[in-house]
Amino acid sequence: MPVEPDCIVVGGGLAGLACARELACRGRSVRLLEAAAASGGRVATDTVDGFRIDRGFQVYLDAYPEGRRQLDLDALKLGRFEPGALVAEGRRLRRVTDPWRRPLAAVRSLVDGTVGLGDALRVARLRGELLGRMEAGGIDPDRPVAADERTTRAALEARGFSTRFIARFFEPFFGGVFLERGLDTAETVFEFTFAMFALGSACLPAGGMAAIPRQLASGLPADVVEVGTPVAAVEPVATVERGAVRLADGQRRACRAVVVATDRRAAERLLPPGSLPATDAGVTRGDKGARMVAFAAERSPIGGPTLLVSADRAGPIDNLTVPSDVVAGYAPAGAALIYASVRPDWAGDDAAAAADVLRQARGWFGSHVEQWRPLATLRIGHALPDESPAARRWRPTGPRLAPGLFICGDHVTSGSINGALVGGHRAAAAVDAELASG
Repeated sequence: MPVEPDCIVVGGGLAGLACARELACRGRSVRLLEAAAASGGRVATDTVDGFRIDRGFQVYLDAYPEGRRQLDLDALKLGRFEPGALVAEGRRLRRVTDPWRRPLAAVRSLVDGTVGLGDALRVARLRGELLGRMEAGGIDPDRPVAADERTTRAALEARGFSTRFIARFFEPFFGGVFLERGLDTAETVFEFTFAMFALGSACLPAGGMAAIPRQLASGLPADVVEVGTPVAAVEPVATVERGAVRLADGQRRACRAVVVATDRRAAERLLPPGSLPATDAGVTRGDKGARMVAFAAERSPIGGPTLLVSADRAGPIDNLTVPSDVVAGYAPAGAALIYASVRPDWAGDDAAAAADVLRQARGWFGSHVEQWRPLATLRIGHALPDESPAARRWRPTGPRLAPGLFICGDHVTSGSINGALVGGHRAAAAVDAELASG
């Protein structure tokens, strides 16, 4: 590795790792600088009392096209959720499932009134249309945003879905995925995500989500990744055609190109002023936070790899999963690990979150909930970028910001693992093209 590499990548999340690996594959010398003690960014897993706890509710969708290109899915030993979800409403759990993969369960959903016939037909039409457009390459959440792009809620209402079904299914299910119950996420992002659920499964890697960035990092040459190396500022390319980064300890590292692969807030601090599109006074490209409470239990309350989403507004639970039902490695033998994601609009504080979750879950599962042992309460301040149409219009139009200066991350593309991988790949291709042009 030369002292002065072709490129320095700042940030070791999924986008930065994907960028560095693609540059290395193209024969470029690269150095990746990560401020934390380990790479992976928000996709991380901690160990508490032998339980593997992801930092927030996260799943991997095995239909992601960029994931299929960049990841060895077999090596991740993915466990898969059942298609559809259990919808909790009052004290009743109702199943909404994919009729193409679970036709009998779908019939039961119609019979018990969970899904009305009209909404079932609308789902079928939506599914057929989106899969056709995906096959034709017509749905890409990482392209520039159309000026008239609608929110998810507006799109569902325009398609004729009943208010009842939107509140019973789309709000709790996709609200949990997008970390907002208003369904303010842009229609294109919803369409892509819906198609991914229809084409594949929601999955967890054996032993935790951290297996994904770990696999990406393992594909890099030795000594490319430097952890515990915070960057204080990025300097633009000078007249001598060299850029540089300045480390927090005062060191200066020169290179031919710099890729900033952090979240937007960090990028705004690191980049020269004016590098990113300026937002209107009333519109900011912010982030959405998340909270999750993890519990240890002797047995699973669900008894299978099923996502439970809550249509109740009287409690804190957004969704509830049992990762140890999905794949091995999350819990010690003979135990179950339970995640309860807290609604983004829940006003209770972290100290009371576990007790409030147990109180609501008791109405669904009975008194054995009292035996659940709280393991951790996690608050993730910057879990996903704001994906509303207005906010997405302030994304950079491409990875190149200036000569020798590039950017990637899900705030530049779309807020998902697929979006992060796409962004890293595109930034690497842009860097390579510029370096090749001299």
